[in-house]
Amino acid sequence: TMTGSTDDTAVLTVATNGALTLETTDTAAAAANITITADGTFEADGTTITLDSAGDIVLDADGADILFKDGGTTILTLTNSSTDVHFTVEAQDKDFKIIGDDGGSPVTAAIFDMSDAGTLTLSHDLVLADDGQVGSASAKDAMIISSGGIVTFKDDILIKDGGTIGSASDAD
Repeated sequence: TMTGSTDDTAVLTVATNGALTLETTDTAAAAANITITADGTFEADGTTITLDSAGDIVLDADGADILFKDGGTTILTLTNSSTDVHFTVEAQDKDFKIIGDDGGSPVTAAIFDMSDAGTLTLSHDLVLADDGQVGSASAKDAMIISSGGIVTFKDDILIKDGGTIGSASDAD
């Protein structure tokens, strides 16, 4: 146990198998923060590392890159490029997939096929919202391309020369 200021403590506890706990206590109920500063690289090496916060978890990389690695090999990079965000799949010809949970079952919602110049495959409908609302397809949407191949447009279709297809004035 180390005591710096009155009643504020830092306790290091070594438990079974070398497990180490570092706990800080501030009796005034202010933030009992822990700061680790290194002039070089800070490394935390363990079988599993968990970041658990009652607040936010902030990743602040002044080098503009956040790297995700597996076995030392970078698989994904998030880059700040003039405040644009770049997601880069680092392995050649590997896909970027968006996977979620639909009613308790896993669903691959979208696949960007990097071996085919980023071809996008969606597992269901593509909806272009006209009312600023994102969600299920509705009559307010400008265009819906359903997974069954049906294309629905809310309004007339404008052709490059300015003509229209399917408008009431074309019903002659």
